[in-house]
Amino acid sequence: MYILNNRLQELGSLILLVLFAYSALLSALNVRAADLRWSWWVLSTILFIAYAMMVPAFVFSANTGAPALPSVMSTRDFFSALLAPVLYLTYRAGMKPDELENTIAVALGAIAISYIIHWARMDLAAAYRSTDPFIQLMITYDEWRGYRLKAPGLALIFGAFAGPILAYRAKTAALRVYWVLVIGASIWGLVLIQSRAFTAAAVAGFALYHLWFARRSRLPLFYLGGPVLGVLMGLFAYQFFSTLHEHDVARYATVKEATEFLAEHPLLGFGKDNETLREKEIMHPRFYSSDVGIVGAAFRVGIPATIFLVFMVLYALKRAIVVNWLIVRERGYSSAVLFFFILQATGDVINIVLSAVQYLKIVGILMLAMTIGLTAVYRHFYGSPR
Repeated sequence: MYILNNRLQELGSLILLVLFAYSALLSALNVRAADLRWSWWVLSTILFIAYAMMVPAFVFSANTGAPALPSVMSTRDFFSALLAPVLYLTYRAGMKPDELENTIAVALGAIAISYIIHWARMDLAAAYRSTDPFIQLMITYDEWRGYRLKAPGLALIFGAFAGPILAYRAKTAALRVYWVLVIGASIWGLVLIQSRAFTAAAVAGFALYHLWFARRSRLPLFYLGGPVLGVLMGLFAYQFFSTLHEHDVARYATVKEATEFLAEHPLLGFGKDNETLREKEIMHPRFYSSDVGIVGAAFRVGIPATIFLVFMVLYALKRAIVVNWLIVRERGYSSAVLFFFILQATGDVINIVLSAVQYLKIVGILMLAMTIGLTAVYRHFYGSPR
């Protein structure tokens, strides 16, 4: 995102579309097995993306009178959902599960390293004052943390937590050196962004993974501790919203206006804004739905869609846990990529009040698609029932 005016995202979406078409065609022509379920993987994904891109855009148009097309284009993040069928159909066409997983892992590691490279080469203060909005939006500033280059947070978490596992398992010296570099870059990146809540959620997810989900035999501990955690989450949510007006006036105003709007439009919400007309231009200048978590998600897509979003996060988490147990049973060690998703999603569930809206963005959608696709691959590979 740090070069070509952020057009690498569009290039990535184009490549994903090409891979989707190629893997769908290749599997349709070469795989004759009855369990391929080609129509489900291809058609359901297309329908989901069409709904996710079209409905919020037309809802926004109905609420504001603005054209729908710019909002359709601004929801292109949902093209990331194509990753799920790409992974599964590529595997069915002949690629091995380990090759798919290693490709994902190496790519995430490269993203972490690239962040440090771009942080070192950029003048953050000059970029923050740039007249080019694409460059300016890459930088954040506050008096406490200074200028910060927006980071690929999930890649940094992957490198910091899964990197040591992959370095230990590396079969060549070159690969081991690569993962050591990834670990260093990821830890350095987490220090640079100084996001305490984000890092704390990942640490909590890491601890709960080993306490509850690393082995099936530890599941009773989850049944014992899960209800307690649920109560604590409820208390946190109540405390957060009841005292928000005291410590964050801008967020409080956003929550207040968003909930008032939801009371009148609970089913479809406000819709998705776009580059030509932002939601803050209609609500108030400091209105940012992405800053208020689950309330912001409901404001954008409505309450039913937000419930479905939370369900999908929990569903993907459950799939990842169960399939990771299967992998450990069959080959003796866990999947580093699924381990990463479990710890990250566990932290996000704990912090769902603030993290839910992230799963409406490209990184969250990619994580869900990656997990659903990869778990389907391993289920089929090891002959596990659906």
